[in-house]
Amino acid sequence: MMLAPQTDINSLVLVLTTRCQLQCSYCSQGDIAAKEDMAPEVLKKAMQLASYGAQPLHIQLTGGEPSLVPELVQLVVTEAKKNMQRPYTIAIQSNGVQLDATMLRYWKKHGLQVGISLDGTPRVQERLRGRAGDTLRGLLLLEKEGIPFRITTVLSNVNVQELDRLVWLLAGFEQARGLGLDMLVRHGRAARNTQLELALTPPDAEQLRRGLERLLSALAAINRQRRIPLRLRELDLVHRCLQQQKTEGRARTFCLAACGESLAVAPDGRLFPCAQVVGDARFAAGTLDAPKAMPLFLTRSLAALRRDCSSCLLQGRCPGDCPSRLLHNPRNEALLACCLYQVLARSLQSAIGRRSIGLGLSSDQVEIWP
Repeated sequence: MMLAPQTDINSLVLVLTTRCQLQCSYCSQGDIAAKEDMAPEVLKKAMQLASYGAQPLHIQLTGGEPSLVPELVQLVVTEAKKNMQRPYTIAIQSNGVQLDATMLRYWKKHGLQVGISLDGTPRVQERLRGRAGDTLRGLLLLEKEGIPFRITTVLSNVNVQELDRLVWLLAGFEQARGLGLDMLVRHGRAARNTQLELALTPPDAEQLRRGLERLLSALAAINRQRRIPLRLRELDLVHRCLQQQKTEGRARTFCLAACGESLAVAPDGRLFPCAQVVGDARFAAGTLDAPKAMPLFLTRSLAALRRDCSSCLLQGRCPGDCPSRLLHNPRNEALLACCLYQVLARSLQSAIGRRSIGLGLSSDQVEIWP
């Protein structure tokens, strides 16, 4: 059937497969018994649904592990070039385990933005995700092929004290462009992790503060020597917020999913506001053949949880936090975002006062993270 053009989808997340080579300790998808790849017809319908709009469209390819279905990645590129009626970008998030030169050259040729999931040094990566050596070989291959990449790290009590070591590891890769920090969400496998030897949780506030301070110190030292600085996604975010006017009385949204402009498509064609809640019936929005209104996602805000923001440098300019984290994590863990933002805001205030560029920023300009 033909789907009506949609004008309010500015982020399209395609869960190309639920298969993955790893068993990450905190996987939000949990343990899926039946592994499934997206059918080509489902993919084409999803691309058609988001093909019209006034704003640029960002297409995120995820899984599972999308590198396991290179033919679907190629189909996304083909469909976008053939049918997309608006500007677009395509990004792929991979664990890096089985990248090869042919695959990477195709990604490079067609301008795919590359993200790799890496939680720390090889010892930490092996503990939390497994196959650390294969992921590092993937990074070396990206370096060899001259493909810029960014790292996404899930923050937990296991790796927060070694963030500086992760940054020093990335310093050896000229193609490494930056690091993004995602607080662990108590959802999926993380919600029922009972391995006593791992005891995986979000960090506490003091662990987070110390870990961030060491990360920022390492980042400043590294960027003084790099031709292209390593960026910290959350630092860019806080910098932009500090430069904006206060918005007292007006709610901010952390992401496009929180304002109904994001669509995540499961392999079977079911629709959800974002990849974090794929499979959660509370947030189901029908299917590609029978789409429904997107359910309200943002159930609470950082300001409401914190209650008093008067001492925060970001009062009235807070970027908020991931709706899924706010939904699934208890109040004390949800407020870790406040700790993160406050540490970064103080560091920025100090760096800008000294007109320091060691953090990858200047006092008057900052590149927007894709």
